[in-house]
Amino acid sequence: MKKRILLLLLAAMLVFTLSGCRTGFSMNASELMRPPKATGGNAQIQELIDKHAGDNYTLKYPQNGTYRTAITTVDLDGDLKDEAIAFYLPAGETQTIHLLIMKEINSQWVVLGDHLSTSTMVDRLLFADLDGDSVKEIIVGYGSYNSLINTMSLYLLDGNRSVELASSYTYTDIKIADFTDGGKDEIMLLSLYTTEKSASAALVTLNRTRNNLYTIAESPMDDSVVSYAQLLTGDIFEGQFGLVVDGLVPDSKNANNSYYKTQILFYDDSTQALKSVAFTKDEPTNQAYRSYAFLSEDIDSDGVIEIPNTFRLPLAEGMVDVSPAPVIYWCEYGFGGDMTVKEKTIASISYNFYFFVPEKWNDSFTAYANYSTNEVTICQWDEKRGVGQELLTLKMFEPSVWNDGASSKGYTQLAVSDSYVYGFKIPQSNSPLMLTNEEIAEAFVLRDKQ
Repeated sequence: MKKRILLLLLAAMLVFTLSGCRTGFSMNASELMRPPKATGGNAQIQELIDKHAGDNYTLKYPQNGTYRTAITTVDLDGDLKDEAIAFYLPAGETQTIHLLIMKEINSQWVVLGDHLSTSTMVDRLLFADLDGDSVKEIIVGYGSYNSLINTMSLYLLDGNRSVELASSYTYTDIKIADFTDGGKDEIMLLSLYTTEKSASAALVTLNRTRNNLYTIAESPMDDSVVSYAQLLTGDIFEGQFGLVVDGLVPDSKNANNSYYKTQILFYDDSTQALKSVAFTKDEPTNQAYRSYAFLSEDIDSDGVIEIPNTFRLPLAEGMVDVSPAPVIYWCEYGFGGDMTVKEKTIASISYNFYFFVPEKWNDSFTAYANYSTNEVTICQWDEKRGVGQELLTLKMFEPSVWNDGASSKGYTQLAVSDSYVYGFKIPQSNSPLMLTNEEIAEAFVLRDKQ
């Protein structure tokens, strides 16, 4: 019994440990009634919440985004001291979440503002310098009964108080970045299709002189996309910053299947417009409409995001015990609408790797996976002759199997993950397509799990 009580006390202490500028008190449950007592500055924050929230309040936490705790600490005004932000629901309330903004002044924590919402949940919490004054504004998304429609609220620091700006903006997802290259942040609001509104994107900023939010530019988006798989900011071609949106599209013939579709958004300074580019199956030069779950990334580390165009590699008739591997053509978008292939990779989702195709292979290769033996085999390919000579076998070993030495004999180790030891074996051949051990090691890369 004593041991159990001690463990409970230790758990309570850990719940209220600050973890730096990104997060404050870390919550293990979605809602906590009367959290355990903290000490020092943390105790002052808790006492302040107790004072304003009253008895039996419920702490609320953002359900999405980077900041997921009910109490978040972050340096908003650049004075190297964190402010604190808390969400709570007073006892007896069901639809009025409070946002409490607190600051330490002269070694004493005080409340800058206690702001009310008309929502039952917090979707996300973000911070952005929207006016370029080096002071972060607080952006809060509040959820609604419709998961595709969240409402955005904005809060500003004004001396020793906080102010809420009126906002009628809604969104499905948000991305913060300097999209206009103006030295300050903007808010990109993305909205999926609903029965009330078509899919769209809006670029929003703050006019501090008038203390209001306004839309810089808007653009329609693809109505067929039903959810976002990834929002990735970066250069979309040389010198042009933008947002790459990988989304999911349901298969009209099979409700259990989905396709991936990529869209690009960027602000064109010359026309002062928000440009949207979609890559669909209806455009033969832009085949970023794919069934494979590969997402856009800067695959060659050149500072520009590449878009994956995926294809299933060919097999000969009768090869029924193996599965064709996908090949990805990583393409860079050009302002004129052209797509340039930057890299080709043979890929495996199951085994979580890329194999960069060497230039000398051109398109004279194919690959297939045998999941019963945990092998991926790469062979020569000819349109007339089909599958030809084996070029390389990649085999995934469980660590214990690799370590016993017998089963892994003849294989050279490439990499190690939590699940596998990756080995390779090459046949004896005089083919000009054969690779050296060094070339194979350079071409093989474990994927970041997306």
